Amino acid sequence: MLTLIGVFLGGYLIGSVPFAFLLVKQSSKIDIRQAGSGNVGGFNTFLVTRSKTLGILVGVLDGMKGLSAVLLAGYFVGPLLSIQAFSLFGAIVGHNYPLWLKFKGGRGLATAAGGLFVFGLSYTIVWCTVWAIAKRFGRDILTSNLIAIFITPLILAILPWEWVAAVLPARTDDAQFLLVAILLSLVLLARHDDILHDIWKGAAGETTNDDHSLEKKR
Repeated sequence: MLTLIGVFLGGYLIGSVPFAFLLVKQSSKIDIRQAGSGNVGGFNTFLVTRSKTLGILVGVLDGMKGLSAVLLAGYFVGPLLSIQAFSLFGAIVGHNYPLWLKFKGGRGLATAAGGLFVFGLSYTIVWCTVWAIAKRFGRDILTSNLIAIFITPLILAILPWEWVAAVLPARTDDAQFLLVAILLSLVLLARHDDILHDIWKGAAGETTNDDHSLEKKR
């Protein structure tokens, strides 16, 4: 348990480096937390600066945080799935809730993708596929994120394990990997709570409007 706590904290320190905040501050003298969506990540970097290059650079650097956290944990502690997963969870939490920015960070998707490149590429492939389908059917980016986060563990559970394991770099127990996938989705969902709230409010508003319409018809 102490080992898992240690790799989580190590991942947190790596993930908490706020590349978007630092680069936008340096290039535009803008506090990214006070501009655009307020999200400290690659997409908001693009929205605030209108620079695709800077947005992509931040996305890559955020991905490198997850990648380096997992690689370092594997090198110094051991290439076990639990070790790598906890280091990635730490990096995502560090990115989403960095101590240096009063716990206001990004949404963790790029950081997650970077770490999953080492031990969980199946999750990334399924997530991206679901996201692309949701976006194709007219969903906005953040709603597509939510749909992909919710559905990915379900698809991984349904797919034949041989397919899932085919793109994993090492042998992994299917139940353990699915548990990691579920926990990862929960970690990512935590930073999308505002989107869930907006969707819930919208659904509640539609229901209220429908009730009013029925009353008028009566």
